[in-house]
Amino acid sequence: MIRLTTENTQKAVERCRQLKPTVRFIKDRLFVVYSANNSNVYHVRFDVQNGEKFGECECRASERGLICYHLVAGATANIYRQSLKRNN
Repeated sequence: MIRLTTENTQKAVERCRQLKPTVRFIKDRLFVVYSANNSNVYHVRFDVQNGEKFGECECRASERGLICYHLVAGATANIYRQSLKRNN
């Protein structure tokens, strides 16, 4: 899993804003992100350990330790879902 910070996600956030991929919730902290460039589908997963946020994607960039736009798209959906839980 890759540690997610404001600093290391900035480029991926911009790419995600441009491409606007589709995200589907699977179960708690697990999402499917549909590539905006082709027909690829990626599972992204999130975890929090000692207050630090981590994410994992199946794409090649993530496998090399890079933050991809799939992670950012899934993280956005995850943050939204987690906020709904806290507000109920």
